Amino acid sequence: MTRLEESLKILQQALSMFRPEELFLSFNGGKDCTVLLDIIHNMNRKEAKRIKCIYVRPLNPFSEIEEFVELCRTHYGITIATVSGGIKAALETICQEDSQLRACIMGSRKTDPYCERLEPFKETDPGWPKLMRINPLLEWSCDDIWSYIRDHNVPYCTLYDQGYTSIGDRTNTIPNPYLKVEEDSTGDITYLPAYTLKDADKHERAGRL
Repeated sequence: MTRLEESLKILQQALSMFRPEELFLSFNGGKDCTVLLDIIHNMNRKEAKRIKCIYVRPLNPFSEIEEFVELCRTHYGITIATVSGGIKAALETICQEDSQLRACIMGSRKTDPYCERLEPFKETDPGWPKLMRINPLLEWSCDDIWSYIRDHNVPYCTLYDQGYTSIGDRTNTIPNPYLKVEEDSTGDITYLPAYTLKDADKHERAGRL
């Protein structure tokens, strides 16, 4: 079974466990949740298109991320709600504003910090809003993500073409030093695109402060 088939199986299971109105995709404009948005939008099930998409907006967002969220609204023809703040506070707000919501679809992968023990279906920890966390991309590598994006011509944030590989907000994100290129003759510094990063799962977060 391919990575995509595994993810589709998890999403199909989610739709058998919950009504579309009880599900939402936690979206931050990053590459992983962008892949999820594309997969959900292209699922061969009409109810999948009724899953809410909620942009969790950080306190100091990149303008490029904001522009990309707008692009996604147009490209997929969907409504994307916006909630600002840290992830825990945002989830609390989301659940307060819509009491129907019972499950959150997330773009977590096992190579992400603190995600190595996650399972495809796992309830939130004590002290967090009570939700089922659904993780269709756990077994994907960074290279898998970029292969899907490029093979399927999925739009993505322009920051990834500027050497950013893991995007938080303006206070904690810089271009990945492993993608830095310095011209010998001029000393000018540029950065290669994110999808060219070698040992990506090891170095993906090298640009996070």
